[in-house]
Amino acid sequence: MFSKIVSPAANRGLRGLFRNGRIGMTLSTFYIPFLILKARKFALLYTLGSLFFILSFCFLSGFGSFLKQMFSKPRLLTSLSYSSCLILTLYCALVAKSTAFTVLFAVAQIIALLFMVLGTVPGGATGLKFFGQLFKNTVSASTSVLPV
Repeated sequence: MFSKIVSPAANRGLRGLFRNGRIGMTLSTFYIPFLILKARKFALLYTLGSLFFILSFCFLSGFGSFLKQMFSKPRLLTSLSYSSCLILTLYCALVAKSTAFTVLFAVAQIIALLFMVLGTVPGGATGLKFFGQLFKNTVSASTSVLPV
């Protein structure tokens, strides 16, 4: 997958952490139907999966340059909000054992992650506006067809 970009050792680290992130995210989706009863387990698995994904992408450009890019001036607010939500979710799930605050910070973490991805992916905000406008046009065009 990334064998031509990074060294073999970094490639193994990238694949291993990416796999662990995928496992954490997949296992967390199994807890969605039981979210009220097992909210802390869902948040813990989701947060650890997210953390593993971030660490796997650190192998692509190196930890120093990735963190420098992540906390650069244009991305500072989203990176700080995401990092603080990640840490607070782990704290509330493991130390405080508060289900309400765990859910609150897990939701905030998901929202911060969406903003972080939109800011990181080229054309993220523009692509979102494009698809939003496309959806709006499709819905408004189809409402005239309804027999109401």
